[in-house]
Amino acid sequence: MSIRQLSKRICQPIRGTHKLTAYSVLFCQLFSVTAVYAGPSGGQVVGGTGSIGHSDLTTNITQTSSSLAINWASYNLNSNETINYIQPSASSIALNRILDSSPSQINGQINANGQVVLVNPNGIFFGSTANIDVGGLIASGLDISASDFMNSTYIFNEIAGKDGVVVNSGLIEASLGGQVTLIGKEISNEGLISAQLGTVNLAAGKQAVVTFDNNGLIGIKVTKEILQNELGVAPAVLNSGDINAAGGRVLMTGSVSQDIFSQAVNTGDINQATSVVVNPDGTFTLGSGADVVNSGKVDVSTSQGPAGQVIVLGENVASSGSIAANSGDGNGGNIELHANNTKPDRKQPYRG
Repeated sequence: MSIRQLSKRICQPIRGTHKLTAYSVLFCQLFSVTAVYAGPSGGQVVGGTGSIGHSDLTTNITQTSSSLAINWASYNLNSNETINYIQPSASSIALNRILDSSPSQINGQINANGQVVLVNPNGIFFGSTANIDVGGLIASGLDISASDFMNSTYIFNEIAGKDGVVVNSGLIEASLGGQVTLIGKEISNEGLISAQLGTVNLAAGKQAVVTFDNNGLIGIKVTKEILQNELGVAPAVLNSGDINAAGGRVLMTGSVSQDIFSQAVNTGDINQATSVVVNPDGTFTLGSGADVVNSGKVDVSTSQGPAGQVIVLGENVASSGSIAANSGDGNGGNIELHANNTKPDRKQPYRG
């Protein structure tokens, strides 16, 4: 019996939006008791130049080209294991394609001065002891080819029959102005994601395109939706943890969308960065997709200076948590919630 089959059997009594939470709790319990990791294994450089070294509980990846692609037989970390990416600059990017038939279980430390991309269509689970300290992170349950990546074509596609789930129960922190992006068929954050003056994206779909502009700012658009009836009652995107991006930008989307924030990058006017197609009569057109639920905390507030922006897109949007875009000097930010049915908490601050 596979791990995924075992999880489904054990999780059967759990219903509704707690399915993703159940997966992460199950995997943390299961692997903390039975698994013996030795860090990532079977690494082969298939694009760019770099080297892989192992020393006791530490794996060091030394990257010497601006882009590096590695295929791994497996990529797991115990709580006492560490992976270090030593990269030429903050804009350097390292792809890690994980070819394991099981989900990746990350319970230890990942350090990087640049961008790290983790791809496993069977799932990526950051456990409660995971501590990710990077310039930027993309963790994807969708696949990307090494050749596309090396050509700076960041198109992520589903693998049919694979779960494509990404769950964070730990701490993921990007550097100042950096980004954290979780992409998959189902996305859940129950831990803490931090990107001060940066960008946090939780995006669910079957295909997504990621772009980086000349300043390193990330944009993302979902180009092929996953429909709610494919997921059952569980939402495509669930935030029950904390997302902190002071002065930055947060996107939670389960719907086909435009290239989010691209107008803000081009014009400097964040209020023009609408994430949906606005019709001449003032109505908007939202792409098809699945549900988004926020029961946690999303905060782009600042003590001084302009606050950030939060955009939530979904077939249905439910929020019993908090979303804040406040500023100590009056430069409040912007919050957009777009859905066919929106169910916010009455106490939740809005703007937009």
